[in-house]
Amino acid sequence: MLMVRSPPPPYYPSSSEIDPLIGLSKPSRRRQHLLAFIGPLATFAIFAIFFSLGPSNDPLDPDVRDRIRKEWDIELRQHQEEVLKRIDTQKRWRLEDHDRIILREQWGTEVEEHNHQIEVRKKREEEERNRIRERWGREVEGHDREVEERRRREEEERLRLNMFWTDLKSHTCTSYGTREYTARLVNVPSNYNRRVEACMATKVQIHGTEYTPKWCEDHGPNNVIGHWEVDQHEPDCASYWSWYKDYGCISPGSGQRRIEHYLENLPSGGDWKEFCATTPVSFRGMHFMGAEFCFQKNYGTYGNWVFDDESCN
Repeated sequence: MLMVRSPPPPYYPSSSEIDPLIGLSKPSRRRQHLLAFIGPLATFAIFAIFFSLGPSNDPLDPDVRDRIRKEWDIELRQHQEEVLKRIDTQKRWRLEDHDRIILREQWGTEVEEHNHQIEVRKKREEEERNRIRERWGREVEGHDREVEERRRREEEERLRLNMFWTDLKSHTCTSYGTREYTARLVNVPSNYNRRVEACMATKVQIHGTEYTPKWCEDHGPNNVIGHWEVDQHEPDCASYWSWYKDYGCISPGSGQRRIEHYLENLPSGGDWKEFCATTPVSFRGMHFMGAEFCFQKNYGTYGNWVFDDESCN
């Protein structure tokens, strides 16, 4: 079957196509209005872009150079101010250093003067002490000479008056191995006013040994009593420790042990505390002049000792 094509539609050229590319034709009124609006808008956009970019940084720009010079001037003034401050600070430091040096020199001078004064004072004090010692020495020598001279005169006077002891009596034991004795000094003149001194200077013989009184009592011209404590040849006054009892360590880890003794031969009328404290004893390689503490039990006297013992650690 044959197909019949229809003819194409008619072609009508537009005005743009028929207008010449080069010619003196005037723009249309609508285009003129459009150009009048776009022109100011483009100018405003250019100025806006210029101002948004800020000032120019071109070193050849005079404004830029003026701005840079002003900034340099500000920095230079600030730098100069800092330099002046540093100079002032350095001057102040030098002045302070100078003051410190002067102060150290003053201190050194004061220390030397103080040390010198101390040495002078020490020397003067030592000289004064030496003078005082010499004066004391002379006074002591003089006193000793006076005492010796007085003793010699009293002895001569006592011998001349022929004073002597009578009624020598033994008394109770006073401590371990020690007994008290008394006697009466006779042939003492009634007007003699140094009876106690004469008593203390007159010796008596006991057990073949001469003793001077330990103290004297003046009850009148014919009643001057002398007292002696004789610690030799007194066996009846010699108490002793008998049986020995070890109570062991006083407590675990104490490092100390307790020992107890019984006191024998306590003289009749004697002070049990005095004899307990003065009766010597030796044990475990140790020696004691008496018990460390004493007590009585069942009319007996006991002494106790506590001493260090490593086996009790």
